[in-house]
Amino acid sequence: MLLCSLPGSLKATHNLAGQITAEQNDPNNPNSYQLTLTTYTDPAPAGVDRCAANIEIWAVTGNVGRPGDPGSPIYTFITELTDIPRANGPVQANPPSDCNINNPLEGVVVKGTIKRNLYYATYVFPGPGTYELRYYDVARHESVVNISNSNELAFYVETRLFITPPIIGNNNGLILLNEPLDDACSGKLWTHNPGGFDQDGDSLVYYLRPSFQYEPPNVSPPIPVNNFLWPDDPFFGPNHSFSMDSITGLVTWDVPDQLGIYNFAYVVEEWRDGVLLGYVIRDMAVQVIDCDNDPPVIETIMDTCIYAGEQLKFDFKAWDPNDDDSLYLELNNGPFGDNGPFSVSNPATIDGLIVDPFNNTQTPFTDLPQSTINNGAPPPDTIKGTVTWNTTCENIRSQFYQVDFYATDNKSYSAPNSAGNTTLSANKIVTIRVIPPPPINLTVTKGSRVVQLDWEETGCADFVLGYNIYRKVEGSDWMQDTVCCEQSPADAGFTLVDYQTGFSNTSFLDSLTDLDGIFGKEICYVVTAIYDDPGNQDIETLESCATNIACVEIINDELFLTNDSVSVNSATLGEIFLSWSYPEIDSFFPEPYSFRLYRANNNGFPAIRIATIPFPDTTYTDTDLNTEIRPYNYRVEVYDALGLLVNTSDGKQIGSSIYLTASGANNAVDLSWTEYVPWFNSSYEIHRSDNGGPFLPVATVTGTGQNVHTYLDEGLNPNVEYCYFIRSIGTHMEDGVKDPLINDSQKDCAYARDEEPPCPPFISATGECEALSHTLTISKSELACGNDTDSVIVVFGFSQQGPFDKRFSLGYNQFGQDTTIILDLTGREEDLAGCYAAYSIDTLGNVGPLSEPACIDFCPVLIMSNVFTPNNDGINDVFKPKLFRDVRLREIKIFDRWGRPMWTTNGDFSNLWQGQVDFSNQMANEGVYYYYLRYEELGIGGNVLKEMTGWVTLLR
Repeated sequence: MLLCSLPGSLKATHNLAGQITAEQNDPNNPNSYQLTLTTYTDPAPAGVDRCAANIEIWAVTGNVGRPGDPGSPIYTFITELTDIPRANGPVQANPPSDCNINNPLEGVVVKGTIKRNLYYATYVFPGPGTYELRYYDVARHESVVNISNSNELAFYVETRLFITPPIIGNNNGLILLNEPLDDACSGKLWTHNPGGFDQDGDSLVYYLRPSFQYEPPNVSPPIPVNNFLWPDDPFFGPNHSFSMDSITGLVTWDVPDQLGIYNFAYVVEEWRDGVLLGYVIRDMAVQVIDCDNDPPVIETIMDTCIYAGEQLKFDFKAWDPNDDDSLYLELNNGPFGDNGPFSVSNPATIDGLIVDPFNNTQTPFTDLPQSTINNGAPPPDTIKGTVTWNTTCENIRSQFYQVDFYATDNKSYSAPNSAGNTTLSANKIVTIRVIPPPPINLTVTKGSRVVQLDWEETGCADFVLGYNIYRKVEGSDWMQDTVCCEQSPADAGFTLVDYQTGFSNTSFLDSLTDLDGIFGKEICYVVTAIYDDPGNQDIETLESCATNIACVEIINDELFLTNDSVSVNSATLGEIFLSWSYPEIDSFFPEPYSFRLYRANNNGFPAIRIATIPFPDTTYTDTDLNTEIRPYNYRVEVYDALGLLVNTSDGKQIGSSIYLTASGANNAVDLSWTEYVPWFNSSYEIHRSDNGGPFLPVATVTGTGQNVHTYLDEGLNPNVEYCYFIRSIGTHMEDGVKDPLINDSQKDCAYARDEEPPCPPFISATGECEALSHTLTISKSELACGNDTDSVIVVFGFSQQGPFDKRFSLGYNQFGQDTTIILDLTGREEDLAGCYAAYSIDTLGNVGPLSEPACIDFCPVLIMSNVFTPNNDGINDVFKPKLFRDVRLREIKIFDRWGRPMWTTNGDFSNLWQGQVDFSNQMANEGVYYYYLRYEELGIGGNVLKEMTGWVTLLR
């Protein structure tokens, strides 16, 4: 007997699948919704049926997010809708006595003894907000193989609904069109499509989650079922995969293996403008059967894009691998099979052929699915056709249109509910994006300090809000990838420079005032159109693909610095002669032009502006400089009549004067000069003056392209002062630019004798307290100032500041890069702590600076004795340490065994106590005495105060 009862009244296994959906049902009251609970149950095994159902309604506040997000939302129970009658199927002929509704309906059998049950309820929510709808029933079907003890666990589904405030617009809950009940053959690919549909045009997002259980008060809140296993768990066999496409919702199981019923859940979310409006959690059942069958095959495109106003055409073909199988093809879209491109005012059309191999006929059809169901006639072998859609501007929307082809086999019309039929299905999803058409025929023209952009109006005038103008320096290598516009101009490195409002506003002037360094470069532009979403005014604006790329080039000659030459050598009145090339300027920049000259000291920055020179003058003499102590770096810039930058010698065209340093050597003068110039100097002439005489060239050095150059002028008289300047000869190797480039350094003088002290060596030192030795390591400097060193002198002092005394010397050529010396200090313990340093003397007697000292610290030791005999026999008469070194006494106090003070002194460690009693001439008795000792351990960096306690035995 079938028992009509409510959840919780009886634990019996029968629930397989289901979900809750919600839809606004009163245009005058946005808070009124029709709730639809759909369940799939098998009442036969347990004899349980549900004439009515209950739905709990909860308010959700706090951390309202996706299922499983971190944080805990706050749930407030509102009400429970009870005794919702089943609303489908015939009237139940013999309802059980405890079914508390009149004339209950039986539901509809969909396969074997499995029923689809529909329960409708209207509920007016309190107002805008987030609500959760919950349904549970005990228990799940007992044959579920991926849930342990499924017959003891409650079946549970939930739906979250966001009732939007008026500013966001109305929100209908989403609908799932395909049944959550399916067959699969072991070893054969299985797919499923939920058939998600949202009449508001909101985005849908899909993902899997485990089945849940909920049975208050025993199981509350909802939690995952115990020991849930995904269908691709290794427990069911190796090398399986189970996944769900987050965009299309397609579930793929490759491949089922172990037989039985599998339960799992998936979440379908609806989003609008980045806001989660709600979700449906559906629980699904798949029965894996051992059957010799293959699912049908659907062949067609996967996805495509099309500009609004163009015609879309694509072919499809469905066939079954098994010769004797039936084949049925449907479009599972929308509540009436007309979602996607079939539900708009200009719907897509389908035409094609049904191939009947039994009668060798091909029957045309113009609709699906009715024409594929031939009222018991032999089933077709192949169904093929074409989808045609003449799109319009009204079809533009942010979301794609989805066409769901659904093919099944073994669907008997004479006995559609026969339990013996194994019906396998195939799903093929085609996504179509209708893209707003872009503007066309973009052209760009250079004017006076502007670039003029013009383009033609795009189509779909009623929906165009305006145009985005993008710019990129040197951007002509980018091409729009596909009609789908998967890469926006911003992603390709273009910068949005302006937005033009209005459909007919199809021109723009770009002054490029925000750019530097545009001369000699290609400036490229694209334009996109900004649209309203025709299908949903609540959706953010849409951006079209880009126009063709159109470019201009600002053609200026390079600006070359050609002279940076010292013409007057002086500490206060020095002068430098400057010159530069005359560049041709693009007519884009308005005349008149002027040069601005900038100077930086010592080849450094910042540079300061020192002069403005009108065209066409290209020379300038910079005066009142100190050319003796530093070089000077210059750059030249060109500005137009608007005071805006036109050209610059910055970067590779920046240049410095030559700076010379002369230093005496042994009967020679060592010359070194530096420069940073953008041209190549092929040679350097060295000019010399002897004792104030005329400057004459004495040598030529070949240029290397380096910034530092040297020359040793040898065979000179050490008593004569020699003065020098360097003259460089170079070229830019550019047609029309001054050649050769001749520039002079400042003058510098020196005697041909070495007055430079040698470099100090490096010294390190370590000490061995027990061995009473020091180990010194002396290393030569790697600088050139050590080339003429004759000897190294090692000195010692008792602090880092000295004074230092000479200890020994080494011939500079007696050792290699470094040498190690061990000093034995036995008998010289006073030298155990101290600092070593070293200096060098060159062959001309120049004494170098002292090196950094290397210090060795003291070796403090204090070991106290514990017995003495003050009997005046000359042996051990005084209490003192067994061993002490590098320590200094601060105070010692002697106490008897009762803590009475006996003796105090701050003398020295060699005579701590002779056995007398303080403040009297009496001698202490024999016995054990205790001491408290304060002392300092000596250290190079400062002494360290220490304390010690102990005992000593006095014997007479």
